[in-house]
Amino acid sequence: MPPSSGGTLGSTDKLSQFVRDYLDRTGQSQRDLAPRCIDPESGFVLLHGWIGQLRRGQVSRAPEYWRLRALAVGMGVSVRLLAELAASQWLGVETGSHEIDDRTQVTVSVPGELSDEERERFVRIAEDMARHFVD
Repeated sequence: MPPSSGGTLGSTDKLSQFVRDYLDRTGQSQRDLAPRCIDPESGFVLLHGWIGQLRRGQVSRAPEYWRLRALAVGMGVSVRLLAELAASQWLGVETGSHEIDDRTQVTVSVPGELSDEERERFVRIAEDMARHFVD
């Protein structure tokens, strides 16, 4: 499957999906997130409109690295994670796992025909399996 151009949402919109999930999980808006997205090297700040375009999958090319650094600061995740997700979305490069905080996130393909409830159940089952390895 060719990588997403960012213009349409699909199975390869990894960075866009990650931002959507983050905003949904935290209950924040892109306006809430934007002021915290400050690139530590340049001091540039992401605009909420750009974050909105990214969230909707409407960014047509891979973000500049300063944008990934700023987004990483605002979201409290590693820039490496965001770079890997961007590589997947715009270049079609896939990685298998990502470190978030003190844990590793594993990326798994989920059949597209699952309903939202079935997807949530799938995620809960995967999380339960991971907990069994810790106990």
